Amino acid sequence: MAALFAAFAAASPAPAQKAGGAVAFVVNARNPVSEVTSAQLRRIYLGDETRWSGQEKITILLLPAGREERRMLFDHLLKMSDDDYVRHWIGKVFQGEATSGPKTASSSASMAKLVAGLSGAIGFLSAEEAAADASVKVLRVDGKAPGERGYPFGP
Repeated sequence: MAALFAAFAAASPAPAQKAGGAVAFVVNARNPVSEVTSAQLRRIYLGDETRWSGQEKITILLLPAGREERRMLFDHLLKMSDDDYVRHWIGKVFQGEATSGPKTASSSASMAKLVAGLSGAIGFLSAEEAAADASVKVLRVDGKAPGERGYPFGP
Protein backbone atom coordinates (compact mmCIF):
# COMPACT_ATOMS: atom_id res chain seq x y z
CA MET A 1 0.00 0.00 0.00
CA ALA A 2 2.80 2.43 0.84
CA ALA A 3 4.35 1.94 -2.59
CA LEU A 4 1.03 2.66 -4.29
CA PHE A 5 0.51 5.82 -2.26
CA ALA A 6 4.09 6.95 -2.93
CA ALA A 7 3.51 6.62 -6.66
CA PHE A 8 0.84 9.33 -6.45
CA ALA A 9 1.90 11.70 -3.74
CA ALA A 10 5.21 13.38 -3.14
CA ALA A 11 6.33 14.00 0.42
CA SER A 12 6.17 17.72 -0.27
CA PRO A 13 4.24 18.92 -3.30
CA ALA A 14 6.09 20.90 -5.93
CA PRO A 15 5.36 24.61 -5.98
CA ALA A 16 2.34 25.46 -8.10
CA GLN A 17 3.28 26.20 -11.70
CA LYS A 18 1.09 27.94 -14.23
CA ALA A 19 0.04 26.03 -17.30
CA GLY A 20 -0.46 29.22 -19.26
CA GLY A 21 -3.78 28.07 -20.65
CA ALA A 22 -5.14 24.80 -21.92
CA VAL A 23 -4.16 21.30 -20.85
CA ALA A 24 -3.47 18.89 -23.70
CA PHE A 25 -3.84 15.12 -23.35
CA VAL A 26 -1.05 13.31 -25.15
CA VAL A 27 -0.40 9.75 -26.29
CA ASN A 28 2.42 7.93 -28.01
CA ALA A 29 2.75 9.08 -31.63
CA ARG A 30 2.12 5.50 -32.84
CA ASN A 31 -1.16 5.19 -30.93
CA PRO A 32 -3.98 4.99 -33.52
CA VAL A 33 -6.33 6.97 -31.23
CA SER A 34 -6.57 10.64 -32.21
CA GLU A 35 -9.74 11.70 -30.44
CA VAL A 36 -11.50 10.90 -27.15
CA THR A 37 -14.51 12.21 -25.30
CA SER A 38 -14.37 13.84 -21.87
CA ALA A 39 -16.35 10.86 -20.56
CA GLN A 40 -13.79 8.43 -22.00
CA LEU A 41 -10.91 10.42 -20.48
CA ARG A 42 -12.65 10.28 -17.10
CA ARG A 43 -13.09 6.49 -17.41
CA ILE A 44 -9.42 6.12 -18.34
CA TYR A 45 -8.11 8.22 -15.45
CA LEU A 46 -10.42 6.44 -12.99
CA GLY A 47 -9.20 3.06 -14.23
CA ASP A 48 -12.57 1.97 -15.60
CA GLU A 49 -11.31 1.87 -19.19
CA THR A 50 -7.99 0.04 -19.23
CA ARG A 51 -7.29 -0.77 -22.89
CA TRP A 52 -7.08 1.20 -26.11
CA SER A 53 -9.28 0.05 -28.99
CA GLY A 54 -6.41 -2.07 -30.31
CA GLN A 55 -6.46 -3.87 -26.95
CA GLU A 56 -3.16 -2.37 -25.79
CA LYS A 57 -3.05 -1.71 -22.03
CA ILE A 58 -3.35 1.96 -21.08
CA THR A 59 -0.59 3.34 -18.86
CA ILE A 60 -1.79 6.43 -16.98
CA LEU A 61 0.79 9.12 -16.27
CA LEU A 62 0.36 12.12 -13.99
CA LEU A 63 2.40 15.26 -13.41
CA PRO A 64 3.53 15.91 -9.82
CA ALA A 65 1.24 17.40 -7.18
CA GLY A 66 1.26 21.18 -7.24
CA ARG A 67 1.23 21.51 -11.03
CA GLU A 68 -1.55 23.64 -12.49
CA GLU A 69 -2.20 21.05 -15.22
CA ARG A 70 -2.77 18.36 -12.58
CA ARG A 71 -5.11 20.63 -10.64
CA MET A 72 -7.12 21.21 -13.80
CA LEU A 73 -7.34 17.45 -14.40
CA PHE A 74 -8.65 16.81 -10.89
CA ASP A 75 -10.97 19.84 -10.75
CA HIS A 76 -12.47 19.75 -14.25
CA LEU A 77 -12.31 16.13 -15.35
CA LEU A 78 -12.30 13.96 -12.24
CA LYS A 79 -14.08 16.37 -9.87
CA MET A 80 -12.09 15.11 -6.89
CA SER A 81 -9.10 16.08 -4.79
CA ASP A 82 -5.65 14.54 -5.04
CA ASP A 83 -6.30 12.67 -1.77
CA ASP A 84 -9.64 11.34 -3.02
CA TYR A 85 -7.93 10.12 -6.21
CA VAL A 86 -5.26 8.28 -4.23
CA ARG A 87 -7.95 6.64 -2.07
CA HIS A 88 -9.89 5.71 -5.22
CA TRP A 89 -6.89 3.88 -6.66
CA ILE A 90 -5.94 2.22 -3.38
CA GLY A 91 -9.51 0.86 -3.27
CA LYS A 92 -9.27 -0.42 -6.85
CA VAL A 93 -6.04 -2.25 -6.08
CA PHE A 94 -7.31 -3.72 -2.79
CA GLN A 95 -10.51 -4.90 -4.48
CA GLY A 96 -8.49 -6.58 -7.21
CA GLU A 97 -9.86 -4.28 -9.93
CA ALA A 98 -6.35 -3.03 -10.78
CA THR A 99 -2.83 -4.30 -10.27
CA SER A 100 -1.34 -0.82 -9.88
CA GLY A 101 -2.30 2.82 -10.10
CA PRO A 102 -1.10 5.68 -12.29
CA LYS A 103 2.56 6.60 -12.41
CA THR A 104 3.88 10.10 -11.74
CA ALA A 105 6.37 11.74 -14.08
CA SER A 106 8.79 14.09 -12.34
CA SER A 107 8.42 16.93 -14.85
CA SER A 108 6.84 17.91 -18.16
CA ALA A 109 9.97 16.82 -20.01
CA SER A 110 9.86 13.47 -18.24
CA MET A 111 6.14 13.13 -19.05
CA ALA A 112 6.77 13.71 -22.77
CA LYS A 113 9.68 11.26 -22.77
CA LEU A 114 7.64 8.56 -20.98
CA VAL A 115 4.64 8.99 -23.29
CA ALA A 116 6.92 8.87 -26.33
CA GLY A 117 8.56 5.69 -25.07
CA LEU A 118 5.49 3.75 -23.85
CA SER A 119 3.14 2.81 -26.66
CA GLY A 120 0.03 2.59 -24.43
CA ALA A 121 0.71 5.68 -22.33
CA ILE A 122 -1.54 8.68 -21.83
CA GLY A 123 -0.46 11.85 -20.08
CA PHE A 124 -1.10 15.57 -20.08
CA LEU A 125 0.95 18.70 -20.58
CA SER A 126 0.29 22.37 -21.03
CA ALA A 127 -0.94 22.90 -24.58
CA GLU A 128 2.18 24.96 -25.32
CA GLU A 129 4.52 22.17 -24.20
CA ALA A 130 2.56 19.51 -26.08
CA ALA A 131 2.54 21.53 -29.31
CA ALA A 132 6.30 22.02 -29.09
CA ASP A 133 7.05 18.30 -28.68
CA ALA A 134 6.84 16.26 -31.89
CA SER A 135 7.45 12.99 -30.00
CA VAL A 136 3.87 12.89 -28.66
CA LYS A 137 0.42 13.12 -30.28
CA VAL A 138 -2.11 15.60 -28.91
CA LEU A 139 -5.60 14.14 -28.60
CA ARG A 140 -8.71 15.99 -29.68
CA VAL A 141 -11.25 16.00 -26.85
CA ASP A 142 -14.97 16.16 -27.63
CA GLY A 143 -14.04 17.02 -31.22
CA LYS A 144 -11.85 20.00 -30.26
CA ALA A 145 -8.09 20.56 -30.16
CA PRO A 146 -6.44 22.65 -27.44
CA GLY A 147 -6.88 26.31 -28.30
CA GLU A 148 -10.09 25.81 -30.26
CA ARG A 149 -13.27 27.45 -29.00
CA GLY A 150 -15.17 24.96 -26.85
CA TYR A 151 -12.13 22.85 -25.89
CA PRO A 152 -13.10 21.50 -22.44
CA PHE A 153 -9.70 21.87 -20.74
CA GLY A 154 -8.76 25.42 -21.57
CA PRO A 155 -9.21 28.91 -20.29
